[in-house]
Amino acid sequence: MTVPRHQRATLSVTETPDGAGYVLDGVPYGLPAPLPLGAAELAARHAAALDFRALVPGAREEDRARQAAALAGALARLAAGQPLDTAARAALQADHPHATGPVLIRTDGSADKQSGSLSLGYLLGDRPYGAVLRGALGHEGLAEREAIRVALTHARALGHTAFQVQSDHKFHVRRYDEALIHRGRRKSPSLERLDALVDELGPAVTFTYTPTLDTDAPHRLALHARALERLSRGLALSRAQAVALRRVHYALKAGGKGLY
Repeated sequence: MTVPRHQRATLSVTETPDGAGYVLDGVPYGLPAPLPLGAAELAARHAAALDFRALVPGAREEDRARQAAALAGALARLAAGQPLDTAARAALQADHPHATGPVLIRTDGSADKQSGSLSLGYLLGDRPYGAVLRGALGHEGLAEREAIRVALTHARALGHTAFQVQSDHKFHVRRYDEALIHRGRRKSPSLERLDALVDELGPAVTFTYTPTLDTDAPHRLALHARALERLSRGLALSRAQAVALRRVHYALKAGGKGLY
């Protein structure tokens, strides 16, 4: 029986020291090493979750797959608070070239209610990113904080010189923009790390409270990152994660211009 066209997709897969990279239906994806399964199996699980029933080799997409793996490795270093080496910095800059001057940053974090695992999503301008905080458990406030830290560190590594952060977490906006929360109170290692980064950036960074809907890109990207991580471990997706997997795919396929 012939597979309908909407259930067919192209696929190119590669594995690098950074992790798994693949281009599915024209959209590049990457997950950082180490992974419990190979890139081909991960891509097949992803395709099945998107209801693709037939996969054909993509034409000349291996370079994009390698770039996706390198980007995933670089984002994992940012999320873990590790310094960027030359290769990681190059991967970030290759994905977002010509970054100068001010940048609008929109962030959101997500904590899984069952496992306590954390993921984050953010936009640098209109460029989307997401990551899972491996080995970290906590609450949504911590995920929000880490999303701000990772996004600011990422934007600075790209060469931006001014940073306008939009967040729906009132605690951080009041702490950094409105000075309504005393800096000597409610300290934690994660908060001290973000405090140090904000202090280092000084007047170059500003914060604005902006409500974020579950349908907005940062929230979807955080859920999408967790969905890919769960697929890599053979775990079932929640309804919200499955929706995010589809919405992010088709938004990226449309060049990031569609609704998330």
